[in-house]
Amino acid sequence: MTKQPFFSALALLGLLFTACQQAPKPATAAELSQMNRDFVKALNAKDAVAAANCYTEDAVLLPPNEAPVKGRANIQKYWAGAIAAGAFDAEVATTATGSDGNLGYELGRLQMKIKMPDGSIVVEHGKYTELLRREPNGKWLSTMGMWNTDTLALK
Repeated sequence: MTKQPFFSALALLGLLFTACQQAPKPATAAELSQMNRDFVKALNAKDAVAAANCYTEDAVLLPPNEAPVKGRANIQKYWAGAIAAGAFDAEVATTATGSDGNLGYELGRLQMKIKMPDGSIVVEHGKYTELLRREPNGKWLSTMGMWNTDTLALK
């Protein structure tokens, strides 16, 4: 008969322990937009490695009018190509964020300058969506990024 209270108490402790474990708290807008601030800093420093490190190993880029770019190594090559092609002075402005557990998103506006082969500078404006995943170290990285420019819409 003394085993009954022991097992009841053990079951109650198990329930209390489970109830005390909380889902991760929602991320702040600053936490969710840090990935893009780090990305822009890397791109403006012409550092494709640091830019690619803003993405998960299995991330996918969906650039406008191009095939998907899969995996961090290919993302690094993509951004190295953009840098070599004259991309510079990128800027982002977050317009919305949200998270649930270890998944989040960031929406925003972008601007990037591109130095053309003839020396002229084209300024691209557009918008972006980043799907983010919180890594075990707490850092948010992009797992899927998509953007487009407003250029065609303005013509």
